[in-house]
Amino acid sequence: MKFAYGNPAETSWPVQLNSAAAFAVPGLALWLASGYSYGAALLLIGALLTLKRWPVAPQRPLTYWFAVCLFSMALIWIAMADPSERLGQWDRPSKFILAIPCLLYATVYPPRPRAFIWGLIAGCIGAGAIAIWQVHVLGEWRATGRTNAIQYGNLALLLSVLLTVFLAAIHKQLNWSEKVLATVAIVAGLDASVLSASRGGWLAVLVAMPFGLVLLYRYRVRLFWRVVVGLMVAAGLMSVINREMLTVRWDEMASEIRVYDTQRNANTSVGQRLEHWRFALEAGKEKPLLGWGVAGYTQEKARRVALGQYQPAIVIYKFVHNEILDVFVKTGLVGVALLMWFYILPLRMFWPTRERMRLLDAGINPPLRRMVLAVRMCGVCVPVLYFGFGLTQVFFAHNSGIMFYLFSIILLWSMLIGLERTVCDAAAAKS
Repeated sequence: MKFAYGNPAETSWPVQLNSAAAFAVPGLALWLASGYSYGAALLLIGALLTLKRWPVAPQRPLTYWFAVCLFSMALIWIAMADPSERLGQWDRPSKFILAIPCLLYATVYPPRPRAFIWGLIAGCIGAGAIAIWQVHVLGEWRATGRTNAIQYGNLALLLSVLLTVFLAAIHKQLNWSEKVLATVAIVAGLDASVLSASRGGWLAVLVAMPFGLVLLYRYRVRLFWRVVVGLMVAAGLMSVINREMLTVRWDEMASEIRVYDTQRNANTSVGQRLEHWRFALEAGKEKPLLGWGVAGYTQEKARRVALGQYQPAIVIYKFVHNEILDVFVKTGLVGVALLMWFYILPLRMFWPTRERMRLLDAGINPPLRRMVLAVRMCGVCVPVLYFGFGLTQVFFAHNSGIMFYLFSIILLWSMLIGLERTVCDAAAAKS
């Protein structure tokens, strides 16, 4: 995989360490238990070892804003912490806090994009291999990987989408064997998503697809039609390979919705979600500004179930199975505003406006421009897909959900900064 940009002589150990992290975050995410943590640990180690350098380095305003956003999310999870977890209640907030030095460090020593791409390839192939093993060899009814089926399937889908973006954007820099390997990896990741039987991921794709297609049509019209055809072929292939599972899961969903609608039966996956959403929305309206808090939410839910207002099936769950509604009922509109900022700010950081892309046109080589566009599009895909995942799952309640979001954004943002520094250096050399 060769690219006609960057400084091949760059050998500083922080860049090499961060490139290893860029491979490890997607590459090990679904291979190993807590695989998403290894790359994050490398970034934190690098930040500690260079503590005298990166705190005084200049940063872009958006980098500082994202750091503030991370701190705000830590406060949200402190507010939503369950006191019964004791020290465990600090687990989620601490991840957001520790991500801040990793962000400021990685942007000073940006990793190589090719490391991230190879990580995506390894991650997709690993996810697909484990899913096939669990379902077709061990005979399990759905793939769960090293985590639960929903997190596993959705993250496998995300890896496949990001790899698809890179393949579509930089295919001219790849030889035929790399293109074939990347294509196989994409199919493997999609297959892992299907074998996980996680229907929320399919919904997330429908949410994200318009964003990706609009950007492709805007900047690469010819590629747009190839991607559309490719998506149709991939969808057809997945439907044929996993026809029985897809049919069963679709029929189950339709049946569960019908039963809940007619009988208010919440003892199914869909029915429990619908009943929980109804409670969260109605209870949240009574305390719209700051919400009920975790203790108040738990007590009020138990009280209303005891009165027969809601089905008992929702009592045992700590979370609402919808990211926005969960935050709304526990922390009110204040919490929802901060959560939406956490989704929207990365869109602001990465969105490839015409002005941003025009700055790359003067004297830039085409491979570098394509890579910048790919990184920006991937940076858009992550929050959009996460928003889709959050419609049916509190994704940030899980370590995998928090860690992959935080460190994929950090790595993509630092890669983008590194690429655009290369542009500035090239323009300065010409002048």
